[in-house]
Amino acid sequence: MDVTAAGETVSEQPAKNLSARIFQFGAFELRTETGELSKHGIRVRLQIKPLQVLEALLAKPGELVTREELCGRLWPAGTFVDFESGLNTATNRLRAALNDSAESPRYIETLPRLGYRFICPVVEIVPEEEVRGVPVATSQIAEQTAAVEQSGEAAVPAENRIRPILGKWPIKPYWAILAAGLIIAAALLFSYLQLRANARHSMPVFHQLTFRPGSVRSARFLPDLKSAIYTVAGEAGGARTEVSSLDGSTFHGLDFASGTLASVSPHGDLSFLTGAMTGPEGGYHLVRFKENGGSSQTISDGTRGADWLANGAEMALVRKHGTETLVEFPAGHVVYSSRGSIDCLRVSPHGDSVAFLEHPVRDDDGGYLRIVDDKGNTRVLTNSWSSVEGLAWSPTGNEVWFTASSAGATRALYATTETGRLRQVSSTPSSLRLFDISRAGRALVTVEDIRMTMSAKLAGDTAESDVSNLDYSHVDDISADGRLILFTEAGDAGGAHYSAYTLNQQTHHAVRFAAGRGLALSPDGKSALTIDPRDRGSLTLTSLATHVSRKISGSGFEYQWAKFLPDGRTLLVGGGHPLEPLTICEQPIDGGKPVPLNGPTYMDDVAVSPDGSKIAGNTGNQVIIFDRRSNTSRALAKTDSAIPVAWSKDGNDLFVLTFGNSTNNATNRIVKIDLRSGEVETWTTIAPSNAPGFEGLGGAVAAPDADAYAYSSHLDLSRLYVVDGWS
Repeated sequence: MDVTAAGETVSEQPAKNLSARIFQFGAFELRTETGELSKHGIRVRLQIKPLQVLEALLAKPGELVTREELCGRLWPAGTFVDFESGLNTATNRLRAALNDSAESPRYIETLPRLGYRFICPVVEIVPEEEVRGVPVATSQIAEQTAAVEQSGEAAVPAENRIRPILGKWPIKPYWAILAAGLIIAAALLFSYLQLRANARHSMPVFHQLTFRPGSVRSARFLPDLKSAIYTVAGEAGGARTEVSSLDGSTFHGLDFASGTLASVSPHGDLSFLTGAMTGPEGGYHLVRFKENGGSSQTISDGTRGADWLANGAEMALVRKHGTETLVEFPAGHVVYSSRGSIDCLRVSPHGDSVAFLEHPVRDDDGGYLRIVDDKGNTRVLTNSWSSVEGLAWSPTGNEVWFTASSAGATRALYATTETGRLRQVSSTPSSLRLFDISRAGRALVTVEDIRMTMSAKLAGDTAESDVSNLDYSHVDDISADGRLILFTEAGDAGGAHYSAYTLNQQTHHAVRFAAGRGLALSPDGKSALTIDPRDRGSLTLTSLATHVSRKISGSGFEYQWAKFLPDGRTLLVGGGHPLEPLTICEQPIDGGKPVPLNGPTYMDDVAVSPDGSKIAGNTGNQVIIFDRRSNTSRALAKTDSAIPVAWSKDGNDLFVLTFGNSTNNATNRIVKIDLRSGEVETWTTIAPSNAPGFEGLGGAVAAPDADAYAYSSHLDLSRLYVVDGWS
């Protein structure tokens, strides 16, 4: 045993540990010996798991603490627990205690997929007893020290003394001078290299261009490189396009153009996406304007995206054709098709290829970056991301830059070469979206605060209320009695694989029952279907009472959606096998492969009638009803934007969500359509959110016989910047 002169037991190697430390950060103080956290001297209650997370972060302030380190600290080896969910819960509770947020952190920064970092300055208070003196580690050292003090020599253990560099002879003075010179030269060289490194990697400078509340939907540099043009949606979804000089000295709106900016030609011509789109099948009109106004020209219909070629006369397009999304390079020449969705199409500076983002799940922003040349040769340049939005080529064309997140919705800026070599360019506590890079290397980006709220009027409620859970609550289904909601947390709080929840009207508590995205509640309300957004080859069926889950294999089938048929033992699923068209199938939940139905075309946003005889769905801007008994389809009157949400109990009425147009979302309604007479009446009006940045509805569900419904609203507050200094 090692003892001090006072007889106290000490460790053999006194090391810094958290057993008796005092940390101060901001207005907080943590005493690790007792686990007491206080703010301005007032005790703050903190549970053991959040406390352990805080201690781990304070032990390495400013450094990455990996998720693996934290899980190992919180749960001993052999513990069986959902580590991802448990760690997310502990971190969220810690943030709540500190009044911190993941979107604008003051204390805890999330490094997506990696872990966390404590970013607030930390001061460690040394206990008074340690200030008085450092204890001697061993009696042997104490004896050596006493002997040395008697001899008058310096108290240095023999094994720690500097040895002569030339045998046993002492160092001559000229050797000492030479050594000192080498040390000085090395220090000067290190300083020079550091200065060069800092010059190459200087901090980027952000120049803010937009200040009013809103959501920037698109932005490009104008050819003069002195101005930027952008479309921004303000309150209640109204969109406007504006031009601002990069120094902020001039600013004006474009009254002649409506819709969302798509692209700017090298000659200054503008293209806009106009009209309304709904569901994965829809598209817009692509309209061309001169920069100074004048007459417009419709270029194409069913368009999802566009970019001009360098000649300023031709365009590359993303268009819808049935269930396929096509890339045309140039327009009319199809070089790639996808069953998913495609956006952010950009032509390379060399004009020999286009880059774009592909999203395999048609209503999810997860996906990867792909390029294709004019001969149709294509390759994927990145792995799949949890969220990926925004893309531009570097000025030299050697890299494609894009903004993405590996977990959650907080996107960082990355760059990849055409060979797939990836590097991270920049990260901020808020989410980024890249829109353009100029020939001079300046970037147009938005810093975004993205949320999805959830509102509901459940059975027995007298009024609608906000029932949002965390940061991105997406409603998926509602029970027939209108008392249970299935929803998904798909933001930062939900994690890379999302989290599925239920909300019970009686308890008003949200309960996480599984990882994954919610798809459907069983007819008896006792179980739910989910899917892992990173694995579309299987479904998961989970008991809501016991949370016991089991997999349902697709046997190579890749799912887009799934619903229960009324018997509760059979599923109706949409998707397809790789390289085959999308289709609608039946599949038993207790085993068996998906079997295609005879007759119906593929549809999204499907609602099944209570007796299972009819299926309503959306194809483009058309609502289709398929009768399974007669194998016939019927199209309802074409509307700009509509998706089926529910059936009446007798199957004679279909309830459809209709959206407002791009400039007026005040007409969002759920209407009841009498399928016998064709009569249409408003069942309920969904008022648009008055919050700035309201982008539109993220979906709606209804239980008409219980007078219950729920819907999600997408909010995106973003600010546009021109950024200098990224490389």
